[in-house]
Amino acid sequence: MSTDEQWLMRIEGALSAHFFQPDGSSRPGTDWSVGLKRGDETYNVLVRAYLDDRMTKRARADTNYQAQTVMGYLNDLLAQGWTPEQGGELSITIQNPTGEIESAEEEQQQPKPWWKSW
Repeated sequence: MSTDEQWLMRIEGALSAHFFQPDGSSRPGTDWSVGLKRGDETYNVLVRAYLDDRMTKRARADTNYQAQTVMGYLNDLLAQGWTPEQGGELSITIQNPTGEIESAEEEQQQPKPWWKSW
């Protein structure tokens, strides 16, 4: 097998739950199961993803964006020389897509007009 071969990856599953933190509290997050393949080698890697507190409702509901972010994180690790054999606890905090932070702040600051009931 050549190390020049590209890694193929796909999301194989996800489990959203509350996870215990070192301080004893719990925090919502998602464990993403990612399949990696290069040549004849296949691996299944688990990445725990937490959502940033400032994420917009739209970004929180966009599981495709979250899955793409997890795969981008793994791709960056692989590009830096990390291999699945090294293992380790992989964890990230997903933030708003670029340019969406302003709308999250606006969403929290601007009250709805009195005549809107939704």
